[in-house]
Amino acid sequence: MRRAPQQDRSIRRVTAFLDAAEALFAEMGFEAATMTAIAERAGSSIGALYSYFPDKKTIALALADTYAGQIKEYWRGIFEEIEAYGSREFSERFIDRFLDFIAAHPAYLQLQAAPIRLRKSGAARRAFRAPVIEALRRRVPTLSQEASALRVEVMLQIVQGMARIYNDAEPSARAGVIREFKTALASYLSTVFDEV
Repeated sequence: MRRAPQQDRSIRRVTAFLDAAEALFAEMGFEAATMTAIAERAGSSIGALYSYFPDKKTIALALADTYAGQIKEYWRGIFEEIEAYGSREFSERFIDRFLDFIAAHPAYLQLQAAPIRLRKSGAARRAFRAPVIEALRRRVPTLSQEASALRVEVMLQIVQGMARIYNDAEPSARAGVIREFKTALASYLSTVFDEV
């Protein structure tokens, strides 16, 4: 953002811009949505939008950081109970909760398909991964911090790969995509959960 909102009114305005962008990205995709349309949908001027966001990519990055926190909340319960799950059950729940998130935030998939690189800020990436790393270390106490971080990165890459293929698949083929990725994640985690 060009400038961070300081007052309640400014915070509400930025929230309105992000909500409008999210709705437009979900409806028409990242490329088709325009800054003008985002400002209009938010009920504001284009100048006000540009005072907070210099371009669509900046808006998309702000949404990506927001999504990181929201996805973490979707996964919180299974991370808290990770010791109770085998690799298959954990994989099913992990991916199912991610699919629940996608259903609630359809712009997420549109942003994943956007022709831009959306890297969350370093702080957002660390905050997102920390509880997953901690949960995995509780499940497999012999893992070092570094080893756990690597395994979490692989898990997240599997889920991101699923999101891309899922997004490109015909609706009738999506159940098969989900099934294959649940199997792949369970297979990977069976070796991780058994590490001593």
